[in-house]
Amino acid sequence: MLIPAGTGIREFIDRYFVEDVMPDEPVVNESVRVVYYETEGNKLGSPHVIRKMLAFDVYVKEPALYNASGDRLKRRDKLIVQRIRELLTGQTHVCHLRFQYEDDYHLGTKTIGYRRYHAVFSYVITW
Repeated sequence: MLIPAGTGIREFIDRYFVEDVMPDEPVVNESVRVVYYETEGNKLGSPHVIRKMLAFDVYVKEPALYNASGDRLKRRDKLIVQRIRELLTGQTHVCHLRFQYEDDYHLGTKTIGYRRYHAVFSYVITW
């Protein structure tokens, strides 16, 4: 993700992993930034079972898009989404939730010089 060596977890979250549906501060001060948010969800039969969606928007500066690996055809944004997918669905449960991959696709962005890639996961909660 182009994160400098020695970056702590708090600094990583503050600078690169932002929870916000529509970030007020665009991604222009970093080469890569991941914005994530969850939806309200919908009821599944019972009013106490809700399916929620967790969405990720990966923003990558165009000069950093194709230099993530030796294979210059692999896009950095897709590799980041692939890793998020492995982390969320590679185990039965993550933080007591079972995530399911839904879809990923390109989205437009108004931030000049950046590309945006969107991924969606779902999970079910009860209350």
